[in-house]
Amino acid sequence: MDNSICLVCAADDNFSMPLAATTRSVVAHLTSEQHLALYIIDGGISRVNKNRIIQNLQSEQVSITWLKVKKSKFKNLQTSSAITIAAYYRILIPELLPPEINKAIYIDSDVIVRTSLQELWNIDICDNYLLAVPDMGAPYVSSPRGLINYQELGISPDCKYFNSGVLVMNLKKWRKEATSQKIFEYLDKYKNYIRWHDQDAMNAILAGQWETIDSRWNQMPYLFRYQSWQDSPYSEEEYNNLVNHPFIIHFSSHEKPWHDNCNHPEKHLFFEYLDSKIWSSWGVEQLAKKQRQQNLAVFKKKYISLKQKIKFLLRGVIKS
Repeated sequence: MDNSICLVCAADDNFSMPLAATTRSVVAHLTSEQHLALYIIDGGISRVNKNRIIQNLQSEQVSITWLKVKKSKFKNLQTSSAITIAAYYRILIPELLPPEINKAIYIDSDVIVRTSLQELWNIDICDNYLLAVPDMGAPYVSSPRGLINYQELGISPDCKYFNSGVLVMNLKKWRKEATSQKIFEYLDKYKNYIRWHDQDAMNAILAGQWETIDSRWNQMPYLFRYQSWQDSPYSEEEYNNLVNHPFIIHFSSHEKPWHDNCNHPEKHLFFEYLDSKIWSSWGVEQLAKKQRQQNLAVFKKKYISLKQKIKFLLRGVIKS
C-alpha cells in the first residue's frame, strides 16, 4: 500500500459500464512497477455488473475495495435526469476510506485517462484541501455558470471555481476540519442556490483553499466551443495541448459517449477500454430496467389513487 496510487470512483448501476471503461483506462497506463488501490463507492451496482467491471480490468496490479454508503445521509438532496445521488458520494470519501490513507485521487465515471496517474499522484498537495482544474464553463465563482450567491457568502469575484470531476483530496485535512459535514450543512442551508449539486457546495466551502493543476488533467467539452486559442482564455500552447494532448478526457456534458446523440470528437476512445463481449447485453438490460421502473412508478401512482378513493368512500359510509 505504501507505493500504491489510491483512486476512488463512485457509481450506481446505471454507470456500471462507464465505470468499467474509466477504470480500465487507468490500468492501461500503469507501468509494470505501479499498483492501484481502487476504492469504488457502490451506489447499488448489481453483482453481475461488479463481476463485469473486474473482468474488464484484466489486471493483477489492482486491488478493489467496494464501499457502501448510508443513503440516509443523502435525503432531500437535489438530483436531476443527469445527476443522481451518486454524485454526492465523493463528499464522504474522507470518512469512507481507512484513516491511515491521507490522500486520494477521485475521478468521475465518465472520464478516460490517457496517461499514468503517477504524475498527478506525485504533486505536492501542501496544506490545500484539494487539487483541481478550474471549470472550463465557469472558471470563476462570478462566472454566469459559477456560484449564484458568491457575494452573499463574501467570496471574491476573482476566486476560481473548480470542476469536481477530477480531484486530488487531502483526506487528513478534510477529517481534521470536518469538511464533509460543512459541505452537507451548506447543501441544506443554501439549497435554493444550488445549480451544480456537490460541485457548488464544495466550491463555496473550499473557496480559495485549493490549488490549480494543469488543465490537461480535466479536459471538458466546453473547450470545443472556442473556435481557436484567440477565442479562449488560454495561450496558444495551452490551447493546443488541451485539445491535442489531454491527460484526462472528461465527458462532462449531457452527451455521453454511450448515447446516440454524442458528438464529442474523442468519443471513440471510450469504447477502446471496454470488452465488447463482456458488455454486449448491457444496453438492452438498462432499457429493460428503465421500463420496469417506469411500470412500477405507474403502478404505485394507480395504487395511491385507488387507496385515496377507497378512504373517501369509507368516510362516506361511516358518516351515513
